[in-house]
Amino acid sequence: MPQKKEDASDSAFKHWINADLVERIATHIQHHHPSFNRKEFVALTLHLQKLELKPRVQLICDYLKKYLPEDYKKALGILLKATTTPSPKAKPLTGFDLWAVTEYVHRYGLENFEESMEALHELTQRFTAEFAIRPFLIHEEKKTLKVLHQWSQDENHHVRRLVSEGSRPRLPWGEQLKSFIQDPSSTLELLEKLKYNEELYVRKSVANHLNDISKDHPALAVKTAKKWLKEAPEKHKEKISWIVKHALRTLLKKGHPEALKLLGYKTTGKLQVKNLKLSAKNVKIGSSLEFSFELTSTHPAQVMVDYLIHHKKSNGENKPKVFKLTSKSLKTGESLNIKKKHSFKPVTTRKYYPGTHYLEIMVNGQLLAKTPFTLKE
Repeated sequence: MPQKKEDASDSAFKHWINADLVERIATHIQHHHPSFNRKEFVALTLHLQKLELKPRVQLICDYLKKYLPEDYKKALGILLKATTTPSPKAKPLTGFDLWAVTEYVHRYGLENFEESMEALHELTQRFTAEFAIRPFLIHEEKKTLKVLHQWSQDENHHVRRLVSEGSRPRLPWGEQLKSFIQDPSSTLELLEKLKYNEELYVRKSVANHLNDISKDHPALAVKTAKKWLKEAPEKHKEKISWIVKHALRTLLKKGHPEALKLLGYKTTGKLQVKNLKLSAKNVKIGSSLEFSFELTSTHPAQVMVDYLIHHKKSNGENKPKVFKLTSKSLKTGESLNIKKKHSFKPVTTRKYYPGTHYLEIMVNGQLLAKTPFTLKE
């Protein structure tokens, strides 16, 4: 699993993986495996405080490997019993409590495919197995895809969601599935079985999966979206419309003409941005930039309005990032007045560098106005 820069949510989640959790894991394991060395296992808590989120999970997994039986099947059986039939002496393991358990299958389960698939089917109903299933897709693609096709009809919506989420080519925090990045046809077959699912939780994963595909195969993503919209029965049109809009969001941000056209963002007239104004030409890191402008159209138009901040990078170059503003319908000659405040408060996922930055307004993929400002320390 590749590393990803920690953000504020990661910092909060890491405290979930704590000494209390290690104690509870030990209690539930010892309930089914009395010879478990609880004392030495719990000693790992001395090292947790120095670690971030994923290293904490990985350390617990290391200790599970060390203190459970060497035989994978036996160890996995104990972990599943600890999950499904917990000790009455401690709070059951649920949600993020189980990340180290799915990590155990992720790391050590490849040699025992059937048992691992059964375990992931059980575990994903309590905590997602979207990361844990990826090594199986990499090393046992055909066998794992066959299982996912079966799971696409599973009665449990968490299992159905895993079919889409676990096979996403570019799942955040997950190993990239290079085979599906190169050729997404196999996973598109899975999405076809899930796109009308009654659960929004599943449909959202379908949309995110198609969005992943759009990053490498934009034309295929648009073609698929167009096909889904055309074929959807009346009772499913609303579901598919939602999926398509969510799935094409990256292409919309990039101003992809066919994606914009498919979602109705087109005009036969001229769009114009007037009176682009900044609250100040000099902005301090930690404060905000306020800006306003007027948008007009010579003909009726459905417009998607975004703005770009061209951030100064450490190498001196400017790199744009797109931010959403609004979507509106404009009548002939109608003006849309927009005001926005953009924060430059430091965040862990972005470092600001002083120097010349640019604000740019984009409407329906067209870059219509641009102005510089200076970010200062």
